[in-house]
Amino acid sequence: MLTLPCSAATLLLLCASPALAQFTIDGTALPAQNSWTDGVELTDVDGDGDLDLVFANGQGYGSGGQLPQHLFLNDGTGTYTAAHAQLNVASFNAKMVIGEDFDNDGDVDLLFAVESSWPSPSQKPRLLINDGTGNFTDDSAARLPAINMASFCVCAGDVDDDGDLDVVFTDGGTFSGAPSQARLFENTGGGFFVDATSDLPVDLYNAQDVTLFDWEGDFDIDIALSGKGATGKRSRLYLNDGTGAFSVSNVLDGLGSGGTYEIEWGDLDGDNDLDGMVVSLSGFSDGIAINSITSVSSFNLPSPNGNDDNEMAALDYDDDGDLDVLIGSLGNSGEKLYRNNGGGSFTNVNAQIQTITDSTLDLAVGDIDGDGDYDFVTGQGESGSFTNRVYRNGGVPDTRAPVILGMEVPAFDPLLTVFHARTQDAVVDDGDPGYVTARYRTWQGTSAGVQPTSGRAFHQGGGSWRFSVPTLPGAPGLASCWDFEDAAGNRSERTLSLGTVLDWNDLGNGTAGTPGVPTLTGVGTPALGAPLSVQLSGGLPSTFGGVVASSQTFFVPVLGGILVPRNNVVLVFATDGNGAATIDFLWPTNTPPCTAIYFQALLIDAGAPAGWSFSNAIAGVQQ
Repeated sequence: MLTLPCSAATLLLLCASPALAQFTIDGTALPAQNSWTDGVELTDVDGDGDLDLVFANGQGYGSGGQLPQHLFLNDGTGTYTAAHAQLNVASFNAKMVIGEDFDNDGDVDLLFAVESSWPSPSQKPRLLINDGTGNFTDDSAARLPAINMASFCVCAGDVDDDGDLDVVFTDGGTFSGAPSQARLFENTGGGFFVDATSDLPVDLYNAQDVTLFDWEGDFDIDIALSGKGATGKRSRLYLNDGTGAFSVSNVLDGLGSGGTYEIEWGDLDGDNDLDGMVVSLSGFSDGIAINSITSVSSFNLPSPNGNDDNEMAALDYDDDGDLDVLIGSLGNSGEKLYRNNGGGSFTNVNAQIQTITDSTLDLAVGDIDGDGDYDFVTGQGESGSFTNRVYRNGGVPDTRAPVILGMEVPAFDPLLTVFHARTQDAVVDDGDPGYVTARYRTWQGTSAGVQPTSGRAFHQGGGSWRFSVPTLPGAPGLASCWDFEDAAGNRSERTLSLGTVLDWNDLGNGTAGTPGVPTLTGVGTPALGAPLSVQLSGGLPSTFGGVVASSQTFFVPVLGGILVPRNNVVLVFATDGNGAATIDFLWPTNTPPCTAIYFQALLIDAGAPAGWSFSNAIAGVQQ
């Protein structure tokens, strides 16, 4: 056979290599395993900064087969080693696992939903408490109510706004669906739970899936249920009154079908509320439900569609700022991906995922190899060889900062002010906001002192966040700043000023010289790059001194006075014949909002205790 080189005209048709998929299977990332897996969780159990893997395993439905649960530790590159023994738990029929810090000690605990036969369930959920190193203790009996369940799903959220995570389980129902009551377990502190199901409506519904998030943007956590509901009651929405007591809304009653296993929630059309990604919206066709708060409008995703799918997640795979839809498929078409065209319309881009025939029951999304893009892991069950798979992302890294969907402007409270906000990043899965860390900074000042604070905000579930600040006695207001950072290092910040927040605050601590205590005053509004000045009066005439400036304080005795700013920068000056001086400077261009810079002047003055007089210290606050 004679082989001819490609001509320019036929290059694309005859000689082009097939397009490479963006997501490809890494067959060496996981050790061999063949357990029926219903749930997948990517979370850092050992605190080393990478994402480990937990699989919820259980053979079949109803009483099912009691299987060992699996933990795989990440070496930092996305290669996993089995560490199942660290779970220290007996076999059971798990359908889902979530990783959350239930006892507020800074590490990730694990909570499993466990299925058993209905209508006489015989199994309880399992709560595994982490010792901080990824070694767990089964503390279910001591921490959970002694209630048997037949549960397919569990989700965590702070429904009573007290700064710890409560949980909602679906309970009862068969694989085909049977009306049953969801259960609410309230965290009373430290990861100990009581049955608070009485705070839910008495509502028998065929729930297999539950998600906790803020439906209407009022900064409390609502509950959405889905799963094989009967006609006229396909899904259910319970609205929170702000205290953790719920009432039924009928907005979702018509959403889904008798084959709906799950609805995932994320902002798909850019209007700052959360829309639904619906497994089996009609028949086996997956679809989208656009949230209008008081109603939803739905449509099927484009072909190919119509498989018996089980799992939805949202992922901005192309880094264009909107959420695309990833589907774990039980059918023979492989996993599916739909690109968001903006505004909530979609195009099938399945070619971006390496196709393989398997039976995916769940998946989890995260950056497993630390390269800035988001990979995913699937869990296999029902049929086939039960080979869970790692898909590595060969696409572009995440360059988009978390989106702030809403930020509460609370009233300034003379005792304690509570702040709430809602965010969304490049990943949304099972009510998790992706891999966002929220921090806060606040500033309060009075004539008696100042109080800067900072810390990590608490994730309340579904991308909602909370922090609270005690009020400094006598403070007329406070400045506060939210700071959201994702796993790729992208950041969003937003500032609030409540009450009266002074640009400049007098901190006292002056030491008299010959004419008395010099007075330092700030002039101008602190802002990035702004020209400002500090003005000195009442000092010794015709002498020299320096203004110490710092973003930190330490109130240390030195040279007969109290030096307030830590000695970072010294601006030298000379006083005029009246003992006055003006020192001009530019506010730094790289400081975040709510940053205070402290200033204090020191003057050579033989009449001062140690030959130096100190002005009062002042703090300028960037708002």
